[in-house]
Amino acid sequence: MEGLQKTFRTFYEDAKNGSSSSSFNKPSGVDALSTDSSRVLITRPPRQVVSLWTCSKLCAIFFVAGVVVGFTLKRRVKRWASKVLRRLKDD
Repeated sequence: MEGLQKTFRTFYEDAKNGSSSSSFNKPSGVDALSTDSSRVLITRPPRQVVSLWTCSKLCAIFFVAGVVVGFTLKRRVKRWASKVLRRLKDD
């Protein structure tokens, strides 16, 4: 996470300075190691980090819920469409 913040910080500084080259092309990594917290794009306390396991569980739960809701809606739409078609056919 710290490396990602350094990368964002470096790209932000490059954009602010109007430089078109990225920090990967610079021989010295002084900009990337800057500890100035006013230039950090993402500031979050460590306790708000979601673990990979928690994220995986949430994704699995929402995927299963989406499949169930999808099939339920499909069945309801089929029933509704057949009722409408029957009414049109009878008229």
